Amino acid sequence: MIQTTTIQNPTEINKFTNNETLGLILTFYGSEFPYKELYETLKNTKIPFLGCMDIARLEGNSYNFSEKEAVCIFFPKEMFSKVSIVAYDMRNTSSYLSIESNAKDQFDRAFLKTGINPSNPDIEREFAIHLLYGLQSGNPALNSFVNKSMFLQSVGGSSGGKLDFKHSSVICSKGFGAIGATALIKLKPEYSILIERVSSFQKLEPTLEVTSLASPRHILELNGKPAAREYAANIGKQISELTPSVFADYTLGIEPGDGERLITSIMKSDDSGEGLLTYNDLQTGTVLNLYKAILQKEDRKKKLDSLPKSNMIAYISFDCVLCYLTRDANHEIDTIAELYNSELGQIPKIGFGTFSENFCGANVNQTETLLAIYRNH
Repeated sequence: MIQTTTIQNPTEINKFTNNETLGLILTFYGSEFPYKELYETLKNTKIPFLGCMDIARLEGNSYNFSEKEAVCIFFPKEMFSKVSIVAYDMRNTSSYLSIESNAKDQFDRAFLKTGINPSNPDIEREFAIHLLYGLQSGNPALNSFVNKSMFLQSVGGSSGGKLDFKHSSVICSKGFGAIGATALIKLKPEYSILIERVSSFQKLEPTLEVTSLASPRHILELNGKPAAREYAANIGKQISELTPSVFADYTLGIEPGDGERLITSIMKSDDSGEGLLTYNDLQTGTVLNLYKAILQKEDRKKKLDSLPKSNMIAYISFDCVLCYLTRDANHEIDTIAELYNSELGQIPKIGFGTFSENFCGANVNQTETLLAIYRNH
């Protein structure tokens, strides 16, 4: 039986792990939770696990914003044919090339261990969950994964703990700290998965061309002008008014032309106040659309309505922290929590407020990427 719980200290987890029936533990915790002690406690259980720090998390039918609590979901061993946990170095001192190379080595081993064929995976039963260190770009690790397998579905997000963007950590069976962690999972034939995503925006008229970068996630100029000034002017704000809530309300993105929308949100202004730091990598010459966040209930209800419910046994949400900010501004926090309650009822639910989401190898923002697990009749 799949279970979820909220804990106030790491030792509480022992109430759920003192048996040999568990096959995987997923956990999300606040920035003041003693995650190193949690890591040691979980490590001692010998059960595969992964988790990370976040700013808010879904557990059951409500959102938990406590910095001193953690939520956990426990999966029985009977669900899995194979689970392989890997970790790779993502310290800020690491180059893109070293992160990509390190991740590739780990993915190579994990595919061999699980017996998943990267060229022809069973897309209904084989998948990956990525939890990435949120103070470093997740693109090198995701690129490595996609280069290994273009077809294996994956879902996940980047860790973070506070909006000052100075706190982040990931834990897993292989280590903790400034790492990326991936669970490569092969379900037994009687189980299957569905991976989806949903976001809520309306496209505005202005476009903003990236004309100068200090680094892939540091915009110096948009349309040939100081980035923060040009962004503020196009949304009718002053630079002094640019706050995390404003960045959540007015976001950037591109539309590749295949019906998809890739959001690349602004994290904060740089130290000079003239540049902008983003959650995703960009290139000079990229023309960005400007989007206004809208109410989320309708889009989320449509997505939940589209999911089969009768044999769903778990729902895992990787939901952008900026979606939380937008919900808060529009008084939708309780509305969306109640929506999960009414649509999914007693199905075990857990969620993580991510600092950029990943969806089948793509790094996106202000999106909920979701994993629904089913027991087939």
